[in-house]
Amino acid sequence: MNDAANINKPPPEIDLDSYTDMSVGQILRRTREHYGQTLDDVEQNLRIRANQLDAIEKLDLEALPGRVYAIGFVRSYADYLGLDGDKMVHLFKAQSVGRNATTEHHFPVSAVESKVPNAYVIIGAVVALVLLIAFWTIFHAPAKTKEAIPPVPEVLLKGNAALLEPTPEPVEVKPAIPEKDRMELIVKADSWVEIKNAKRKTILRQVLKPNDRYVVPDEEGLTITTGNAGGIIVHINGKELVPLGKLAEVKRNIPLSFENFRPKDTASEQ
Repeated sequence: MNDAANINKPPPEIDLDSYTDMSVGQILRRTREHYGQTLDDVEQNLRIRANQLDAIEKLDLEALPGRVYAIGFVRSYADYLGLDGDKMVHLFKAQSVGRNATTEHHFPVSAVESKVPNAYVIIGAVVALVLLIAFWTIFHAPAKTKEAIPPVPEVLLKGNAALLEPTPEPVEVKPAIPEKDRMELIVKADSWVEIKNAKRKTILRQVLKPNDRYVVPDEEGLTITTGNAGGIIVHINGKELVPLGKLAEVKRNIPLSFENFRPKDTASEQ
């Protein structure tokens, strides 16, 4: 039932030019699962062993016959799934063998800079500094004179003690400002998400990891598309709501509005 005929529906939206958070294997695996294909189905159509396809998805280069074969397998696998084979090969090379070690530069230190000052020189400098401070204190420091504070008249003490106490200033009480509703996305499982604003401009596109928290901006017209709806749970004002969908379920253009996610009991009271 799962054969090449299932590769007819549109591929998932993945921008290979700017996507860096997912590996080649993750992109291939998610696209394959999007089409409902198993590794055995792909093996029958491409004549590439399922264990080698699994190694590509896990980026396990030691399980592949060689770099040249691995690149050919990636290109065939990507073309079969409707992806751009050249871009996938370029991304595979960058993720597997494109990391260059950073060269550390060591510069010699001159003999003059590396020498520690003589102990007698240091002691002499400290003594000279102490003598200089003492000389300045004795001959140049301004003399401190203690001014006499006149006593409080007895008339004020006996006549009205309240005059000695400062009059408290009036405290301005500001009205409390009601807090705005707050929406958060709490991630329970790896989930690819894309959030767009009312002008269809992308403001977030990445893979969110478990325990990630994303505060939804206070903006109308926001929508979310995700490749794992069951891995994201909406919280409103700290209250946990139901997930966006089922695990591994692809959902597109879900409105991120409070009316769309507000609990039913709250809606009935209003």
